[in-house]
Amino acid sequence: MSFININEIKIYEDQVKEYDILKQIIATRDQEDAFYILDLGDVIKKHRNWLKKMPRVVPHFAVKCNPDPMVIKILAAMNASFDCASQQEIEQVMQYGVTPDKIIFANPTKSPSHIKFAKSVGVDKMTVDNELELLKIKNLFPEAKIIIRFRCDSNSNLTQFINLGIKFGCDPGDEANKLIQFSKNLGLTLHGFSFHVGSPCNDFNAYTYGIEICKQLITFAKSIGCKDIKLVDIGGGFPGESEFQIDELSNVINEAIEKLDPGIEVMSEPGRYYVASAFTLTSYLHSKRSITDENGPRYMYFANCGVYSGFIEELLNLCSRHPISLFGPVSDKKYPSTLWGPTLDSYDCIIKDALLPEFQIGDWLVWSNMGAYTASLAFKFNGFEPPVVYPFIRKSQWKEFCDITRYNMNCWLCKLE
Repeated sequence: MSFININEIKIYEDQVKEYDILKQIIATRDQEDAFYILDLGDVIKKHRNWLKKMPRVVPHFAVKCNPDPMVIKILAAMNASFDCASQQEIEQVMQYGVTPDKIIFANPTKSPSHIKFAKSVGVDKMTVDNELELLKIKNLFPEAKIIIRFRCDSNSNLTQFINLGIKFGCDPGDEANKLIQFSKNLGLTLHGFSFHVGSPCNDFNAYTYGIEICKQLITFAKSIGCKDIKLVDIGGGFPGESEFQIDELSNVINEAIEKLDPGIEVMSEPGRYYVASAFTLTSYLHSKRSITDENGPRYMYFANCGVYSGFIEELLNLCSRHPISLFGPVSDKKYPSTLWGPTLDSYDCIIKDALLPEFQIGDWLVWSNMGAYTASLAFKFNGFEPPVVYPFIRKSQWKEFCDITRYNMNCWLCKLE
């Protein structure tokens, strides 16, 4: 059963460019609000490419990265699996027909009420990284399938600021072995092991290292009588920008899992891989201030979307994006410029003292690769609404999606010659 309403998606001819779609939305809606366009064909392509390049690694989309309903619906229709971190995320994916066996409750520290809820709906795979969490699960959900998460940090420069190992993951040596023994002593089902190298990760060897640790832990667990080891979870951290090609990463992972027992399922938790390049943001430049000193002019611009409504990574110094004017700059000459968001907070700064072409009041600024940890971390500070999302798909991709999922056999578009 599909939960997709064709009226929620705009279908374009294959040759239509994204900038033309943006201009059409601006012209027809006659408004100044920032907005995203969501290329559903890009999400579909990413999913199919993963399955083709890493057929043994079952991807579980990390809902926290971008919980947009249409992303969830499209992936659910393609029989995808999901990584959820809370009761609310589990509820969201299950309302679109996702079955419990396709969900992992991948939060190592869970509220008791969320564990009870997971039990009530049959979501039994859950991660832990400490003894007290095991005791909690023993008390509330003793039938759960335990996945021990260990720390495995990459050496990537990109992940030095998003280092999940400082918060989650036991030591992969003695501490992990003690947790294995403790889970056995409690009579719990030890189902597997997991790690997360940080996000985004460009140190692909970190996955090889993590998989090798999993092999060692599996050997130890079996040596003390744990007979139910069925899973290795290699976590997330996979880049998803438009220029990223998965081939090198897939070769590394495929080689690392080649000697795993064929009875062991391998899964992953990609988030930004699926959605980063699928979302393009367009913001309106509503104000401008010119300052001239002995070095010449510099400009301060004010847009209607800032760090609290899509650019949280700029606030945290994790990313530095530069926009392109939708209708083109007046000239190629560049000036020292600062771009502010709409709120009264001085932290609401997207770009500071960068060389940019001169923009004008009324310009629309286009930002690519805006799907990961943007909309999911936006909120209504100072009363400014987060940007709305306009999903679209190109005609050939829609027909391909319908063929894959048998979504709507009576779809008028799919019957066209």
